[in-house]
Amino acid sequence: MTRDLSAGVSDQPQAPPYLPAAVLLLAQFILMWAAFFILMPSINWPASLGEPPSIILPLILQQAGPVFAGYLSYLLHALILIPLAILLGRTLAMGRALGNFAVALGILAGVAKAFGIVRWLFLMPGLAVAYVDPGASGATKAAIEVVYVSFNAFAGGVGELLGVGLFAGVWTILVSIALLRLGGGARIIGCAGFIAAAGLLSTLPSVIGVESSILLTLSGIFWQLWTAALAIWHLRARSVENIGISSDARAAVRSSRA
Repeated sequence: MTRDLSAGVSDQPQAPPYLPAAVLLLAQFILMWAAFFILMPSINWPASLGEPPSIILPLILQQAGPVFAGYLSYLLHALILIPLAILLGRTLAMGRALGNFAVALGILAGVAKAFGIVRWLFLMPGLAVAYVDPGASGATKAAIEVVYVSFNAFAGGVGELLGVGLFAGVWTILVSIALLRLGGGARIIGCAGFIAAAGLLSTLPSVIGVESSILLTLSGIFWQLWTAALAIWHLRARSVENIGISSDARAAVRSSRA
């Protein structure tokens, strides 16, 4: 009898990883806001991203501890998108074509965002040390400023425009399509996802000089709230799944006793 019950359980399809996906969604949400509340009071982030190197480099050195902690939290937030994209392909039943495309975009988004962030952990602190060195000549400082501005534009473009604006924006659209297909309460989150994706994609015109810091901030906040709602949906789906498993187990026991 025990072997029969075990065989019945093993024949069931593997349950979607609702709980791991929910944990990752909540973790990236917490890490993002941790980064904000660490960096905002220490270096006036994200407004300070537009400051000239003569202002921001000494500030980075003065606030070395908070800068490292804040950007490390931000980096982990970005990297979580990689395994998250893989898990959502299963929890949202995307299918092979849509799922593979979504996973690829999620990985690209995570890698691009991480590339844009990692400069603040290693390159910029090194530039800050050299810039404030009392022995640094005017020519040395001018060269450091060129390196800062050039790499900031390059890495920032990769991280913010490609990682956040394009890859994460299109990935959010694909996730939203999958949510709409599921129906029920998932449709509401799917509709909200299209709005979140539009906000991310709206940052792309900054390539030609059309940008708004307020729009960038609001789009990021809305996207984070959307991921929190998606985490709650996964937790509810996990609860429903557990209820279903318990019901099936009780039915199997009753059947075995008959």
